[in-house]
Amino acid sequence: MPRIRESTLQEHRAKTLDQIIAAAEAILRTGGRGQLTMAEVARRTNLARNSLYRYARDTDQLCDMVMERHLPDWGQALDRALGRTDDPSRKIEVWTRTNLEQAGLHGHGWLMNLYAEQHDEQLRQTLIYGSPSNPQEPVPRSDRSTDRQAQALLHFHRQVNQPLIQAWTALRPADPAMGVEVTRGIVQSGMRLIDALDQQLAPGQRQERLTLIIEKVAACAKAVTATLTEGPTCA
Repeated sequence: MPRIRESTLQEHRAKTLDQIIAAAEAILRTGGRGQLTMAEVARRTNLARNSLYRYARDTDQLCDMVMERHLPDWGQALDRALGRTDDPSRKIEVWTRTNLEQAGLHGHGWLMNLYAEQHDEQLRQTLIYGSPSNPQEPVPRSDRSTDRQAQALLHFHRQVNQPLIQAWTALRPADPAMGVEVTRGIVQSGMRLIDALDQQLAPGQRQERLTLIIEKVAACAKAVTATLTEGPTCA
């Protein structure tokens, strides 16, 4: 059993859990879901395998824990930023910038791919491409942690996509789809550029390049908004 250095057992467990989640995240970021094993997490955290199982029953639950560390903060940051304006055009600009900022902070591709191996094709497409799902769709009941977290990820995509849909519906009530899809495509391209940033860059260099990507992509989204709100909408 690891030596307890913290003042209480509760503090020790919290610190150990944080180390476990950090180790799992490091593996997922660099090697993907296929490289995550209980043995590797135990090795990186200097835990005996049976001690690790006291915190997580399997790698699926480790993925859940990693996801829970990132998605709520992303969603809350977006809600706060969008709450500062009622103007639809401004909301699109804020939506673009905030999602790119959060992608730079948390990462995007590796996080969205945590459940990309799910056998449900509709779920897989939603997770990878961020397609808005039907808000009236019933949430399946399940006791499995991963099933619940996959639904949490679907909820996250609804939380992210609905403000964009609402903004474009206000601007182009007869044809919001073009604005939604073009804006989302621009932002996803920006996220891919962010994901591709060299991880070996010095923090200052990375931040400089990240800021440039965000500024340029936000400018593109703003130009698209201006273009698509001028003249007649598509039939």
